[in-house]
Amino acid sequence: MLQSCVRSRLFSNYMMYLLVRRPSMLPNGIGQIRFDDTCAEAKELLLERKYMKKGKEASDMILQVNTEIPPSEVKGDRSKSVLFDACRLAKSLQALETEKNWSKEEKWEMISRVWLEMLCHAASHCRGLEHARQLSRGGELLTHVWLLMAHLGITEQFQISQGHVRAKLVLD
Repeated sequence: MLQSCVRSRLFSNYMMYLLVRRPSMLPNGIGQIRFDDTCAEAKELLLERKYMKKGKEASDMILQVNTEIPPSEVKGDRSKSVLFDACRLAKSLQALETEKNWSKEEKWEMISRVWLEMLCHAASHCRGLEHARQLSRGGELLTHVWLLMAHLGITEQFQISQGHVRAKLVLD
């Protein structure tokens, strides 16, 4: 398996872990509602097409979803599920190889970079207090990414005064 594919899967699994087990570390929003609605829609879709035992069958089925019909016509306006968007994204990613002549390595490298960007976004938008709580337990990867970003000067949660060598941690 390609290194970038393995990396992408690790980032993806870790972000899902944060969503399910450490939601307080993710930026505020409707993440939990989206997750719940998407899980419900995925279960419904899988049951509708009969239970699939292999991940490959499920991913093939996702690629077969008709993405020409607007999702509001199918599921209404109330659902916050992102499954339809995931189906469209999956098709677009597959098209990179078939229509744009990208190699598998190029495609997976791009996907890996997007996951890394999402990890960095989550790290920089997590409240400092949550990072401090996690450090008292040994720290999450997200907290270590946040600290590395602070060390490299690419986060706004540390304020460095002009002319001084001390930094102030903002825990809001």
